[in-house]
Amino acid sequence: MDRKPRMSRLRIGIDIGGTFTDLCVLEEETGEVFNLKVLSTPADLTRGVMEALDGFFADGRSPDDVTFLFHATTVATNALLERKGAETWLLITEGFTGVYETPELGEVRTGSYDYLSYPKPPMLVPQRHTIQIPERMDFRGGVLRPLDEAETRRRLQRLSGSGVESVAVCLLFSFMNPAHEQRLRELVAEAAPEAQVYLSCETLPQIREYPRLATTVVNGYVAPVVNRYIHRLEEALASRRIRRPLYIMQSNGGSLTSGALRNIPVRMIESGPAAGVLGAAHVGRMTGHLKVISFDMGGTTAKAGIIEDGEPRIVPRFQAGEWLVTTPSLDLVEIGSGGGSIAWIDKSGMLKVGPQSAGADPGPACYPNGGEAPTVTDADVTLGWLDPEFFLGGKFKLNAPAAAEAIAGQIAAPLGLELIEAANGIIKIVSSQMVEALRLVTVSRGEDPREYVLVAFGGAGPVHAALLAEELKIPRVLIPPSPGVHSAVGLLVSDLKRDYIQTHFAELAEVTVSEVQSRFEAMERVAQEEFAAQGISPDKIRHERAIDLRYSIQKYELPVPVARTVLAETDKGGWRRTFDELHEKHYGSRAQDQRVELVNYRLTTKVVLPKPHAVEQADHEETPDGALKGRRRAYFDGWQDCPIYDRERLVCGNRIRGPAIIEEMDSTIIIHPRQAARVDRFGNVILELAGEEKR
Repeated sequence: MDRKPRMSRLRIGIDIGGTFTDLCVLEEETGEVFNLKVLSTPADLTRGVMEALDGFFADGRSPDDVTFLFHATTVATNALLERKGAETWLLITEGFTGVYETPELGEVRTGSYDYLSYPKPPMLVPQRHTIQIPERMDFRGGVLRPLDEAETRRRLQRLSGSGVESVAVCLLFSFMNPAHEQRLRELVAEAAPEAQVYLSCETLPQIREYPRLATTVVNGYVAPVVNRYIHRLEEALASRRIRRPLYIMQSNGGSLTSGALRNIPVRMIESGPAAGVLGAAHVGRMTGHLKVISFDMGGTTAKAGIIEDGEPRIVPRFQAGEWLVTTPSLDLVEIGSGGGSIAWIDKSGMLKVGPQSAGADPGPACYPNGGEAPTVTDADVTLGWLDPEFFLGGKFKLNAPAAAEAIAGQIAAPLGLELIEAANGIIKIVSSQMVEALRLVTVSRGEDPREYVLVAFGGAGPVHAALLAEELKIPRVLIPPSPGVHSAVGLLVSDLKRDYIQTHFAELAEVTVSEVQSRFEAMERVAQEEFAAQGISPDKIRHERAIDLRYSIQKYELPVPVARTVLAETDKGGWRRTFDELHEKHYGSRAQDQRVELVNYRLTTKVVLPKPHAVEQADHEETPDGALKGRRRAYFDGWQDCPIYDRERLVCGNRIRGPAIIEEMDSTIIIHPRQAARVDRFGNVILELAGEEKR
């Protein structure tokens, strides 16, 4: 570990990935940055976190100097995708169990138009763990059938002694009147005091039964697992005298305290990927690139996101594996293509890569004590792209013969290929999969990838990014300093943020602006109270308002911004015009003769934290000879003798023509023939495709 001067006022970001746990520390006053990578510890993720922190504080730095501690974690994601959540029961309005058992067409992504055989997501709560509740609200929140407490108590006796950890409650129209759900929390506490209760009126107070129900169930399913993890982590932090609040990254790209997220951990599902996109947006703004494709390739997965006008795109719901989650999230596509993705041959004799991953344990074949299956990282080593002696700056030696043996025995020999052909085939297949992910966040959203800059990070991102850019004709690839820990860097530039939503259905023409104003003011009072409980004064809070509008013939809405000024009746015409324009942009048409309906009020509350200032370098000569560390053979459709550069010694103004390789502690940059690289004043490496160097 590099020895650094002692710091003060430390902002810490810790990101847990499938293979590595990354630490990034910013000294707020000087801008000095410290990075560290350790292997993730899947059996107990807190061990990897504490190993990273112990490594940083080993030099005698004081935990008392920590000002902020940000964390991105895969705990909620893993609990859901691996089906390792808590035993959860569901309480639902009598007669409506079919809402969960048969989701409406279109509520789950099928990947095809075969609606007759579309796959239903697996039920996280089996039918035998569903209890029907004798009650009913109408669509205005009026009581059609009072809650029968005596009968409800009798039915809830099934919970007693069942070992239930979590109870999800979703009653009809509770978003209009939560009284019955709130009373059920008290009744469950009588029957099963050990169970935690999660109400849909708190998780997602929004119209549409299936999304609200599905999200509440996911929330209840992952919550006990997440809360146990947070409890262990906070105990471990306290034992190291780190007593600052723990801020956790949410799917929406904002952070909240662990306490604020205990009842809504469903908002953490895309925690890690969101941090990386935030970092990419920050780098883009810093360098004047406001249209960015974020590409994060780690050991287990590859993630792609899109940034427009310097801000990540937000979507109101997303698919987490097979499950629909209706909470605001950064617009992301994630596939099982990482450095640890396993290469294999299917029954028809076709070479495949992923989605199975070797992860951190046992890891790729080339890892110390690694597995037997060949992976993408093994192919990178075999092609000469990675130096076995310099992985993680030389602290982690790779076994090149083991990589070659795994590829030769399990891929090359069965397919009748030479070793190098098999390794190159693995790279081509995984590249095609990642190109498809980039297309999904651009072309399928109506965007031209040629108008964007690709910001590549993650340990494996800079290794493979140039191939993807060539395929999509993206003119530039930007690789930030310390790309292997960039998601942890993204945590350091996050703001505190919370999203609120409330359904109040009406025709836009019939709603008064005073009603709109009063509803938003009520939501803002709730937000300010919640942030005040975290010690944040109202003068530091920013509110952003929006209303969800749709044509009367439609099922889904588009959000329209609402200014935080004194509203006038004429503003309604502006909202209508904005909605028409947005509809035409998204769907290619507008229906000006149709009535417009207001469905939801949305409020995003932020506390903008000071951002680290960028340290700029002076210009130097183009020749990078001072950074040359040697040469080695690498394969680019043929073996070539390549110069190897030390990124730590590259300076602003340096230019390198491919083929060449740039190495640093946490990643390796591959520059292909017909490509060139330059170093900008912030230390970013900019890869430029042939014909783009002078642009």
